[in-house]
Amino acid sequence: MWLGATIGATATVVGLTLARGSGVGVAAAAVRPRCGVSVVFFEPDGLEARIIDAATGGHGFSHVAVDGCEADEDGRPLYIDCRPGLGVARLPAADYGDRPRVRVWLPRCEGRELYGCIRGRLGQPYDALGLVVPKSGPVGGMICSQLVYECLPASLRAAVPAWPKGRPVAPNDIARGLGARPGAGDITMEGRTT
Repeated sequence: MWLGATIGATATVVGLTLARGSGVGVAAAAVRPRCGVSVVFFEPDGLEARIIDAATGGHGFSHVAVDGCEADEDGRPLYIDCRPGLGVARLPAADYGDRPRVRVWLPRCEGRELYGCIRGRLGQPYDALGLVVPKSGPVGGMICSQLVYECLPASLRAAVPAWPKGRPVAPNDIARGLGARPGAGDITMEGRTT
């Protein structure tokens, strides 16, 4: 019995450690011209994603990343994201394939603030427990929605509706606050100039 518990605990610790990731992604080599910072929401594309969507209000999203107008050395767009096994890193937009997404373009000042904060968190580890245990601050790692929510400027963070106590902030919560709806395509924040 003790042996089984020890093996189980060890496997859990190893699994959580591997999920944290290295934070090493693709290097940014350029800034794309005539581009504004946007929050990119992804619609569910598999069973795990549909479970995340259903468990967090069923608004139609299961993942979120930020497009800070960066490009790799070949000029291809990069997103800043937080993923299991990687942590907070830059990833090619092409890695998301044809997964349906909605982009919310932020006003210039708010976009710059979000982008600066997100860049400052590159290399932070992923927090597998953060999917079920709410916390704040990057200590110990983070998840995609926590990364975006904590880096949103206060005015935009205040627009995100309260989510149920006992679960972390989810992509659906942020999407509701920023006015994203599945299938909406590109959205410019209303009432603000870019």
